[in-house]
Amino acid sequence: MAKLETVFVTGATGFLGSHLVECLAHRGAAISILARGRPDRLSQEIPRLNVVRGDLSHAFSISDASTVFHLAAQAHVGHALDDPSQTFETNTAGTITVLEAVRRSPSVEKFVFVSTAHVYGTPRYVPIDEEHPVHAQEPYAASKLAAEAFISAYSTAYGIPTAIARLFNTYGPRQHPDFVVPSIIRQALTHDSLTMGNLAPTRDFTYVDDVIEALLRLADAGQGIYNVASGVEVSIEALVTRVAQILGKRITVASQRARRRSAAIEIDRMWADISRITALGWQPHVGLSEGLTRTIEWWRENL
Repeated sequence: MAKLETVFVTGATGFLGSHLVECLAHRGAAISILARGRPDRLSQEIPRLNVVRGDLSHAFSISDASTVFHLAAQAHVGHALDDPSQTFETNTAGTITVLEAVRRSPSVEKFVFVSTAHVYGTPRYVPIDEEHPVHAQEPYAASKLAAEAFISAYSTAYGIPTAIARLFNTYGPRQHPDFVVPSIIRQALTHDSLTMGNLAPTRDFTYVDDVIEALLRLADAGQGIYNVASGVEVSIEALVTRVAQILGKRITVASQRARRRSAAIEIDRMWADISRITALGWQPHVGLSEGLTRTIEWWRENL
């Protein structure tokens, strides 16, 4: 994987980005990251780390990286609903800023972008493959879909090799507590009853380590759009049951209408066909019970 010897990462201090940087550092890569200030969320023991001061709202340069991983984003659907303009500036206009840096760079050979399965909207069929029609039902999905369109345009117009990862539901240590898995775990560790939104929707959960390996595989061999998921459909109710089993406790669950997404934007089923990325030699290795156990142990130490 020669393309991974020198890399540039946006969103390096976030949930997914911090795991990616740690994995790349373990492999001996020289890593540059875009950050406003000190990258305090990253381990201080990462060697060969170069911090480029800046953010997605201002032009910056990429001088010597062969692969760019663009992960920086407003990734919270609720926050995007509250502030769609800022979501566009971060997710769409910010992606153009990164693409411009890539276009001007003499060294970049591959651009890897983290998108979302939300671009599919309410599925017409499941499991969802990459040929499924796209339909953005809320601002977060729209901002990512627009970013994908610009990436495709830059790839065609300027000859930039690109790979787009449409992530379903990633989970693991260090994820923001507002997301569904940490929300369930945090409540279950401290209470015998949980307050949730709608329990019926299904999701396709993938442990963060598997997602990182998928991104590395796409950097090495991907071209175009790929679903990144486990290929297993699990309801939110079943997820709560699995967490309770791991903790060995009885948990009651209340579904609160105020916590539910509106029917206009709720997606009832998110279940991926992952045959396209598995054809590249990638497979998820961490099952749901093992991944939840690892995540629970991290939250035990970090509540």
